[in-house]
Amino acid sequence: MRTYKIFTDGACDLAEDWCIEHQVTVMPIYYSLASAMPVPFPDGRAFRFDDFYEILKQGTPVKTSAPSLEDCKELMRPTLEKGEDILYTGLSSKLSGAFNAVRLAALDLKEEFPEREIAVLDSGCASHGLGLLLKQLAEQREKGANFEKICQFCTEARQHIRHFFTVSDLLYLKRGGRISGTTAIMGTVLQIMPVMQMMPAGMIENVAKVRGRKMALRNIADMTGEQAKPDTSVIVGHCSNVEDAVFVRDILHRKYHIRDVQIQPLGPIIAAHGGASAIACFCIAE
Repeated sequence: MRTYKIFTDGACDLAEDWCIEHQVTVMPIYYSLASAMPVPFPDGRAFRFDDFYEILKQGTPVKTSAPSLEDCKELMRPTLEKGEDILYTGLSSKLSGAFNAVRLAALDLKEEFPEREIAVLDSGCASHGLGLLLKQLAEQREKGANFEKICQFCTEARQHIRHFFTVSDLLYLKRGGRISGTTAIMGTVLQIMPVMQMMPAGMIENVAKVRGRKMALRNIADMTGEQAKPDTSVIVGHCSNVEDAVFVRDILHRKYHIRDVQIQPLGPIIAAHGGASAIACFCIAE
C-alpha cells in the first residue's frame, strides 16, 4: 500500500509530542505583536502561554498571517521526494489564507511530482476542533486506512465537529470584522455577551446574545452537552481563564454526565482573534 503523511497547521493546538508520536506534520502560521516581525507558531520551542495571554490582557495588537507559498513547498517537498503522498487539512479556509497557500503550493508540487497524490481538504475547523479531527484521522491511518479512505473519512468527519465559544472583550471581534464598532461598545456597556458557533462550512455565526458572562458560559456548556456524542472527548479551551473553564467543565460533568472533559489552552493563532477572555467548547456530535 502506498504510504502517506498527514499535514496540518499551527492552528490545531495539538501538543508537539502528540504530533511527533502520531507523525502529523505541523506547518507554522505566523503571529506578530504590535509592529514586531512575524513569529512562526509552532517554531520547535516551548511556547509560553501565560506570557502571551498577559500580552493579550494588556491590549497589545496581535496579527496573524498565513505561511508563504515557498514555506509550504519547502515543508512538503521532502515527503514527496520520499515517495509518500500528502493529506493536508488545517485551519478553516474561511478564517485564514493558509488553506489557499497550501492549495497553490500543491498545484506547483504536483507538476514536480506527477506520480504523487496531494489532497488539500478544508477542515472547516479551528483550534481544538481541528485537533479532534486530526486525532480521528491519525486513528484511522493507524488502523490501516489507505489514502482514498482517509480522504473520504476526513470529508465526512469534519461535518461532526462542533465549536461553541464566547468572549467578554467585544473589541477583538470588532477588529476581526465580526461585529460593528457600535455593537462592540454597546455590548460592552450593557454586558451583552455573544454566543457563537463555527458552522460545519467553517463560517462563524452568532447564535445567541445573553446578559452576563456566567449566562454565556452556561449557554456554550448546554449547547455542547446537548450535541456531544456519548463516550467521546470534550475540550474546553481558555486563555488563562481557568476558573471559567472549570465552571463549564463542571456543568458538562454534572448536568450531561460527560466523563472526558479536558481543559486546554487556546494557542496564539486563535487567541489573537478571540482575546484573553475567550472560552470555547469543542466536541464530536452525533
